[in-house]
Amino acid sequence: MLLNVIRRIKIVIAFILAIFIFATIFYLVNRFSYVNELPYFAASKNKSNFLTIGIIGDSWVSNNNLDNYLHELLLKKGLNNKIISSGNSSAKSKLIYQNIYKDSTEAFSSKSIINANPDYCIVVAGVNDAAGQLGAKFYAHHMHLIIKTLLHYNITPIVVELPEIGIIEYTNNTNLIYRLRYKLSAIFNNNGEIDNIKTYRKSLKDLLLRNKLLDKIIFVDYDKICPDYKNCKSLYKKDGLHLNTIGNKVLSETIVEKLIEEVKQDENSPNNITNK
Repeated sequence: MLLNVIRRIKIVIAFILAIFIFATIFYLVNRFSYVNELPYFAASKNKSNFLTIGIIGDSWVSNNNLDNYLHELLLKKGLNNKIISSGNSSAKSKLIYQNIYKDSTEAFSSKSIINANPDYCIVVAGVNDAAGQLGAKFYAHHMHLIIKTLLHYNITPIVVELPEIGIIEYTNNTNLIYRLRYKLSAIFNNNGEIDNIKTYRKSLKDLLLRNKLLDKIIFVDYDKICPDYKNCKSLYKKDGLHLNTIGNKVLSETIVEKLIEEVKQDENSPNNITNK
């Protein structure tokens, strides 16, 4: 009788262990795997008669963090404009890419931005990739797919360089389990480098350069906003990963400055400010 009980306990333990192993493998594959390029979909080709700008990204975009600032700044420049944004808090670049292809009825779908056929689309992504230590190649791969998608639909990408954030401070302030997870991930994905921002930036630029896409995007140099987190903490919330009100204003001003600069370079462009 006792042997039967012991045998049953062993079976239950083995079953639980198997479930745990399976769940762990599924989690790791889902977290670190790269998504393949998704098939393009049919989208509207109708253009608005005024400047239309889409914004996609993570929590830096959600809750319309940039919309009003950008709209008002462009109006002050004499540009009648429409801003459409779609942000997904905590989203990595992989999910931001996948959101473009989700049905419009699904949560966090950004397909409506493609269908709005904007002149430009601002991309703010990568903070969660960097903080979660997912790897420079992971970030570059999915950003590359986002950019390719926008270009396919004749939308000029405005890519905000991976922001300088308080990644070391954030990592050290997490609980022991998360801290160990991030440090292990950094060892496997980034040679143990916790402060990985420059490595991630270089990986993306190198990939875009190899694919001859770097000169097809408007690139916003984030170092003009904050070259070193330690010297510009006043732009961030306490977590070190998100901009505060002042930071969002500065980012918006930098984006608008770059946009106006790029548009002025081509007098014959249909997006030239004299035509808006």
